[in-house]
Amino acid sequence: MSNALSLNPLETKKLFGLSKYFTNFIDLYKNKQFPKVTLLTGKKGLGKFTLVNHLLNYFFDKKSYDLINQDINLSSNTNKLIMQNIHPNIVYVNHIDHNRSKIDDIRLLINQLSKTTINNISRFVVIDNVEQLNTSCSNALLKIIEEPTETNYFILIDNQLNQLLETLASRCMKIKLFLNKDEKLNIIQSLLSAHEIQSKLNYKDLDISPGAFLTYNNLCIDNNIDIENDYLLTLNKILFLYKKNKNLDYINLLIMCTEKYFYSLSFKNISRIDYLNQKKLNIIKLINNFVKLNLNINTVINSIQLDLKNG
Repeated sequence: MSNALSLNPLETKKLFGLSKYFTNFIDLYKNKQFPKVTLLTGKKGLGKFTLVNHLLNYFFDKKSYDLINQDINLSSNTNKLIMQNIHPNIVYVNHIDHNRSKIDDIRLLINQLSKTTINNISRFVVIDNVEQLNTSCSNALLKIIEEPTETNYFILIDNQLNQLLETLASRCMKIKLFLNKDEKLNIIQSLLSAHEIQSKLNYKDLDISPGAFLTYNNLCIDNNIDIENDYLLTLNKILFLYKKNKNLDYINLLIMCTEKYFYSLSFKNISRIDYLNQKKLNIIKLINNFVKLNLNINTVINSIQLDLKNG
């Protein structure tokens, strides 16, 4: 049995739970109405990038893609080129790369778009985490998409982590992805079953995206974290793991644990909901300040312990 599941959407062979969006985009493409600039927006972990990857596998290799089951042929030549990011008609840009600046990504993109495509076939430019671009980069991207060509199509992925530049958003066909709790649970269950993965989280009690579940579940597996344990023990362990690895996923996991802990307390103490909610917000603020201000870890833990004790 696998201990953890890969989080790389390019390696997600089957599309789960997004059939209605997939079908609508296919229809637009077949009817030659696919938007020149599409903005896919929604909480991180809903499967936006996975959806785009499946669409592009289908667009460029209809014979290999299993349309009925919405399943990628991993051995197809198209998929191999996509996996290596060398497909001549697909440009993936994920600027969250600390080895180069964000503006370098835009300059590289401009250079790539200056070259014509083979046989004048459509070219798709996929920009992930577009909301993380600063104003200068967003304005540079805006100039690119304001000069449409016959072959270039842009798909921008907004994970709603920052405010997207309004002038950029206004130039796009905005598609908001939404999954209700039951749909999220069905996708998580399908992923667990398909990949025979061990679940360390009681996902039925958590209203989180499938991607967030996979991230947190992997962290729990890899670090032997049990969020059902004593909250302060979990807090201590996760904070030290973040201090060691500087991975913000640990902080997001801890905030989820904090939300879960206070939800349980509130359920048992309905008359004190407002008080407990304020205490929860204070602790989450302290956790965030621990990251932003690089606070002393023991000071933070002691402050939270004292806050809980006084509650």
